[in-house]
Amino acid sequence: TGVCYQSEYWGVLPVWVLGGVTACILPIGRAAQGSGPIYYVWSILPTDVLSAGRWSNLKELEDLDLKRLAEALPNTVLQAKATSTTSKYLWAFKRWKQWAGEHKIDAFPAGVAYVALYLQHLGEAAGSKAPVEEAVNAIAWAHSMAGIPSPTSDPFIRSTLEGLKRSLAKPVRKKSIFTVEMLRAITEDAVAEDSLASLRLAAMCLVSFAGFLRYDELASIKPCDIKFDTQHITIVIPRSKTDQLRQGNEVVIARTGSTTCPVAMLEKFMGKGRVSRDSEEFLFRPIVNGKTQRLRDSGKLSYTRFSELLKQKLAELGFPPTEFSPHSLRAGGASQAAQAGVPDRVFKRHGRWKSENAKDGYVQDSLQSRLSVTENLGL
Repeated sequence: TGVCYQSEYWGVLPVWVLGGVTACILPIGRAAQGSGPIYYVWSILPTDVLSAGRWSNLKELEDLDLKRLAEALPNTVLQAKATSTTSKYLWAFKRWKQWAGEHKIDAFPAGVAYVALYLQHLGEAAGSKAPVEEAVNAIAWAHSMAGIPSPTSDPFIRSTLEGLKRSLAKPVRKKSIFTVEMLRAITEDAVAEDSLASLRLAAMCLVSFAGFLRYDELASIKPCDIKFDTQHITIVIPRSKTDQLRQGNEVVIARTGSTTCPVAMLEKFMGKGRVSRDSEEFLFRPIVNGKTQRLRDSGKLSYTRFSELLKQKLAELGFPPTEFSPHSLRAGGASQAAQAGVPDRVFKRHGRWKSENAKDGYVQDSLQSRLSVTENLGL
């Protein structure tokens, strides 16, 4: 929780001390808004960043209108990146400041040699390259916020980073992809059980597979985002990983007429859950268990819970649950479409990929398609 302080001008933004780090608390976006109170997403920006570089002159402004603009500017700059990314950078920078404080060195502006030592520390402590890369990005971001050259651009830091990435590299083991046969088993089980929970799981799996949906896109669908037609449905994706400007995307899913038809299963789930097509609540909500099952009035099913339910069902049906994740559904749909020869341009648009590399990373070629390379060499 936090209190929204209104400051007369930028120089007196609310200041808190969190974990030894003096910080300005800035609302950078509304998480939800209904008939009740408005909940804000808060960002914690160290005050030394807001008092250095290009920000230093803003505190000396006397013109009231300029002061007002200067007060709003940090909020605007913070929104240059997704809220989740900004939050990640803020906490990574906080960890760097804590380490620097423990060793009595200046954290901002940061020195090249000290940053290199910090990266070495992270590599040894974590045994993973992820926190190292996160620290480099966070330190670079903080310096760019103040318009100060970042030590992370120095060749010495780049060499340190590359060296740690090589020494800490681990083989990437991708999860297996979902197949139509697996979806058919889940669907048949859901129809036989005819419970709200089983129909919800089947609908989520089929829609994710058919729409190449990331889990956040799937969980964020609202009934009012879906247009039902005789031959297909159109789902409006209000926000997506590759749609940073929030222009929106549309995904169309055909009615197939088969037992694994995503549209038919979606309608069956919505009927069972008494979901209005005009509802502005999330479609795939947690379930309240009582005398009868019903969907909770609000909220969305979390990734963790969906993953648990998915793996539980896979185990019941005789599939190895540890080899699959919710991401396997998007990858499975993409792989099936590629192997079926769907035109590349349509394929890329359907999955909302910006680059060929990103798109190709989702496709797992079948053994037969891989064998076709040598089979066609004329040997």
